[in-house]
Amino acid sequence: MAGAISVTSYNGITCLTLDNPKSRNALSTQMVIDMIAALETAHADVRCRAIVLAGAGDHFCAGGDVSEMQADRPLLGSRLRIERAHRIIRLLSAGPKPTICAVEGIAYGLGLSLAMACDWVVASQSSRFCAVFNKVGLIPDMGLMWSLPQRIGVAKAKQLFFTARAVQSDEAQDLGMIDALTDVGCAKHNAFVTAEQWSGSAPIPVALVKAVYAKGEATLEAVLRAEVDHQPALYLTQDHEDGVAAFREKRASHFNGK
Repeated sequence: MAGAISVTSYNGITCLTLDNPKSRNALSTQMVIDMIAALETAHADVRCRAIVLAGAGDHFCAGGDVSEMQADRPLLGSRLRIERAHRIIRLLSAGPKPTICAVEGIAYGLGLSLAMACDWVVASQSSRFCAVFNKVGLIPDMGLMWSLPQRIGVAKAKQLFFTARAVQSDEAQDLGMIDALTDVGCAKHNAFVTAEQWSGSAPIPVALVKAVYAKGEATLEAVLRAEVDHQPALYLTQDHEDGVAAFREKRASHFNGK
């Protein structure tokens, strides 16, 4: 089998690991299918409060599986393949659970797209990022033309798209591509630390905030409308009631997503 997606769960955190280290975790068609299923399961699991995405071995993801690429692939088949893979990006960016990406080594091409689709990116000092698409005559895919400009701005994103140059970890942090820089081998551990912190947050507001920002750059009117649409319903939740009680009683909240 051309790689796999390994799934583990601990204390309300689901970890999805790209498990194809011989090819630096290049994503095959079967891995795409398995990843969609794993993400859908995690988002539907009430016990899951956060999702960590990582790669096995020394690298996060080298991109798509080159062995499956064909210059003469049928147009319709290519469209269907791309649309299927888009489900992953929607689940990472707009799914109700917060997503944290742990990057060791390279995050190239599709691997960069996966990382940028997550809510938080933890990367080690060995990490390197590259939108390689122009080198093979393609435009960025898997939502990267949406997600990368959100982090670093349109002008800087276009520069990386046009040149397809690699970005080292220090520059990636300066640009805003990553949120936390760690020692080599520590990215996954630090991603779990963040996931544990976030897992204590009220899940319904988290899901609604993700949904608002997944629609793109929100105007003031769109944000105010979202508040009117969602906040009155949140006033009626058990989580809000417990949060207010916890504040008054000076104790930790016990959110259950209800």
